Amino acid sequence: MAKAAALIKTKIVATIGPASRDRRMLERLMAAGVDVFRLNFSHGARAEHEQALRTIRALAGRRGDGPAVMADLCGPKIRVGQIAGGGVLLVEGAEVTIQRRTVVGTVKRFSTTLAELIDDVRKGQRIRLDDGKIELEVIRRRLPQAIVCRVLTGGILSSSKGVNLPQTALKLSALTEKDRADARWLAKQDIDYVALSFVQRAADVEALRKILRAGGSDAHIIAKIEKPQALKNIDGILAAADGIMVARGDLGVEMSLPEVPLAQKRLVRLAAAAGKVCIVATQMLETMTESASPTRAEVSDVANAVLDGADAVMLSGETAIGKYPEKTVRMMDSILRETGQYHDELRREGTVRIVLPEASAVGEDLLAVARAVAALVDDERVKAVAAFTISGETARVLSRMRLPVPILALTPSRRVAQQMSLLYGTVGREAPICTHTREILAVAADQARRLRWASKGEKIVVASGRPLGVSGTINTLVVHTV
Repeated sequence: MAKAAALIKTKIVATIGPASRDRRMLERLMAAGVDVFRLNFSHGARAEHEQALRTIRALAGRRGDGPAVMADLCGPKIRVGQIAGGGVLLVEGAEVTIQRRTVVGTVKRFSTTLAELIDDVRKGQRIRLDDGKIELEVIRRRLPQAIVCRVLTGGILSSSKGVNLPQTALKLSALTEKDRADARWLAKQDIDYVALSFVQRAADVEALRKILRAGGSDAHIIAKIEKPQALKNIDGILAAADGIMVARGDLGVEMSLPEVPLAQKRLVRLAAAAGKVCIVATQMLETMTESASPTRAEVSDVANAVLDGADAVMLSGETAIGKYPEKTVRMMDSILRETGQYHDELRREGTVRIVLPEASAVGEDLLAVARAVAALVDDERVKAVAAFTISGETARVLSRMRLPVPILALTPSRRVAQQMSLLYGTVGREAPICTHTREILAVAADQARRLRWASKGEKIVVASGRPLGVSGTINTLVVHTV
């Protein structure tokens, strides 16, 4: 009998860039354990992203399974304008003016790429420049032309450095004209997820969904949580989005660093309660951009994201521009494997708290089915769960139960099958709509054997619905012997 194949339940998202765009490296990354590829629209030309997407789909077709692909929109990046001489020294205690009109910056004044920020900031609010290295406080408003700031933390200010407004609710839309154009293009592509930057409110998510649906796309939306305003409006954002990303880079600039790990834990927990997927991102194995091994702190960071309950962890520069993209993925895979086994042990002992989705978020009937599946898995010693699903919602709720066995989502939709690649403990496969219970059980058993999750004589739980092939009707559970 072949040894059962273990599923790494927490998923790996890897960013494509110059270090990983060629066909050979993409194939190696898939073999190393990548579940979702991220196309970062802040970098690279559209033609490069299109070619990478085609390559991924071609490789997936040859392998017989498919990673999901997520496009990450750029969002409105606020930057410092041109600075004279390449840079000026802002001294602590000095005053500096931010102008509405475009000027060449000096030690006394500068402008930004968003003239309207003059209207939104208030006296006493902080402005952070260059990833927080320089901090200003607004002391006077000279509307409509300028604001005057005091330098709280000085440093060299140079052209095009980032501007963060942690205490300001900007009227700015999360979608720039470039984002809208990219979203319209993406709606015509084979994309599974679209990540939205600079989300502040539910309306930002709804605006993107409207564009995608108008283009005929059923891609799911991941809201990137990177501003304090998003934390304040998180309930509405979770209701509007299909999942969230804890974007710790900008969060660490927009709020104090000691608050970031607590925000991560809270966001993972809230996403679980809402029945939505959660990705933890930024600097997870950053050292491996240049080094062949991570720091001990980075390994602990990845492990703690698993223990927090994240569905997925993300690699950014490590795979996009790093020297060791494949080695980095294999390292993350090994951390997830080890920590996942420990997490399963804690679950069996009852010493880890699983945050279940609320009935108001996923529906009482579906939650009841998921609870029944969890009970059967514990009582019957089954090897896997197979769920027939049209929309993927059944598999999403089952994934939230954090079962000790893998979940097989069988669906007639290739899009839904690919989207399952982001869900904790879940693999998606295309399958025809079955008209008889005997067919359902045969297909489920065959796929479980192919994945080496169950062998002859072992048990699986099969979830399906009647009438067959109708979305939202999961109401039948069978403990089936393969």
